[in-house]
Amino acid sequence: MSIRWKIGKKGIVLCILASAVALSACSSGSNTPAVGSASGSQSAEQGSGESSSGSNVITVSVVTSNRFLELAKEKYEAANPGVTIELKQSYETPKPQGGAMAPSRPVGYDPAAVEKHVTTVNTELMNGNAADLIMVDSLAYTKYADKNLLVDLQSYMTEEKGFNDEDYYMNIFDALKYKDGLYAIAPNVVPDIWFGNKKRIIDLELDPNSWTWAQFSEKLGELAKQGEDPVVQYVVPEYFTSERVGENIDKFMNLNEKKASFDSPEFIGLLNEIKSYYDNEILQEPESYGTRSGKAGESLNLKEAFVKSKLQRFESLNFGKMLFADPQVFMPPIEDGGKGNSFRVGMLLAMNEKSNNKDKAWDFLKFLLSEEMQSEQDLQGLPVNKKTAETQISALETAGENKLSTEEVAKAKEIIPQLARYGGIEPKINDLVMEETVLFFKGEKTAEDVAKTLQNKITLYMEE
Repeated sequence: MSIRWKIGKKGIVLCILASAVALSACSSGSNTPAVGSASGSQSAEQGSGESSSGSNVITVSVVTSNRFLELAKEKYEAANPGVTIELKQSYETPKPQGGAMAPSRPVGYDPAAVEKHVTTVNTELMNGNAADLIMVDSLAYTKYADKNLLVDLQSYMTEEKGFNDEDYYMNIFDALKYKDGLYAIAPNVVPDIWFGNKKRIIDLELDPNSWTWAQFSEKLGELAKQGEDPVVQYVVPEYFTSERVGENIDKFMNLNEKKASFDSPEFIGLLNEIKSYYDNEILQEPESYGTRSGKAGESLNLKEAFVKSKLQRFESLNFGKMLFADPQVFMPPIEDGGKGNSFRVGMLLAMNEKSNNKDKAWDFLKFLLSEEMQSEQDLQGLPVNKKTAETQISALETAGENKLSTEEVAKAKEIIPQLARYGGIEPKINDLVMEETVLFFKGEKTAEDVAKTLQNKITLYMEE
C-alpha cells in the first residue's frame, strides 16, 4: 500500500491506495457514487419506469448506478426467481475516447448528472410514470413529499411488513423525518470524525467525547498563537461554512413552514466566527505544493493538531496511526448546549406514491437494510443495521492489521447511537451558501450583506 500526501492551495488531500481503508478524508458532498455504467442498469431514456399492477419488475431511479445497488440487484434476483430489479440511470458517465482514462471526481456527483436526474425525476413524477423507488439525496425531496408524491415509509415499518425496530438504529430514521413523516431511508450513514495529535493537544484538556466549537476557537486559537506548525488540516472556508450550516440546518431553515433565517444574528455570528478561525490561523492555507509518501504501517508524522475526516468504515478509526505517531480519536465539536452529532448519507431512497408495486418495492428496500447487504464492503458508509454494526466492531477487536485499540472499539460503539441530526443540505441551497459566503471570506461583501442576499435567494427557492 502506498500513501501520498498532497499539499496545495485548495487544501490537503490524502490518497490511500488500498481497499482496506474506505475513508473520505476531505469530502465535499455526501455521496460517493461508482463511476461509469454498471451491468444490469439502463439509462432513464431506455424505459418509462411504469409499473403495472402485480408487475415483477421493480424499478429504481438513480443518478448513476453504484456497486452496492448492483450487488443488491444480483442477490435479490437470485433469491427471488422471476423478479427483476431495473436500475434506471438518469445519467450515464461518458466513455473515454481512444482508450484514455475517464477523468475522476474525488467526491460527489457530476453536476451534469444531478441536473439530468432532477429533470428526469420531475418529469416522470408529474407524468405519473416514475420509478417505484427513487434516489433522492440529490433532490429537494421534501417538496415532493409536500405534493403527496412520496410514501410515508412509517406505514411499512411494522412487524406485519417484516420490520423490527430493534434491528435498526432508529435514531437515524428519526433524524430523517419531515413533518413527522419518513419519506426517505438511508441504507448507510457517513459521520464526521476528528483525529487528534496527542503531542500537540495533550495540554489543551479537551474531552474527546464532548467538546464544543467555543473550545475549538479558544483552545486551538491558543495553539495557533505559538506560531509553529499548522493547527487543523486546511479546508476552504465556504465549504467549512456549508458543513456547519448543514449540522445546524434547523437554526436557519424551517422546512415545515417554508421559512429561512439566514438574516438572523445567529447566522451572521457564524460567519464571523468561522472567519476568525482563518484570521487567527487555526486553519491556514498551504503555501506550497508537495507530496509525502510512506509505507503501510508507517506513520506520516503530520504536524497538524487535528485532521477532520468522513468515516465510512469502522476499521478506519485506526487511520489516525497513519497520520500521527500518537493519535487520539475525537467526536466532532458541537454547539454549546447541543446534543448528539450530525451525519450525512451515501444515498437516500424514497418510494413513489403512485407506484403499483409498493409492497414489492418495500421488500427490496428492506433487503437493502438486511444483514446480508449491510455487511457488504461496497455499502460506502456505516451500517444502520445494529447486528451488522455489532458484528463488524466485534471482529475488529481481534483483526490483524486493521485491529482497533480498546479506545477505538469503545468509540466505534458510541458513534451511531449518538447521531441525532441529518446534516445533508439540498444541493441548490448548498450551492447558494457556498457561492455567497465565499464573497465574505474574500472581503468582497460584509457578513450582513451575504446574510441578506442568502435570505432573499433561499426564501424565493423555498417558495417555488
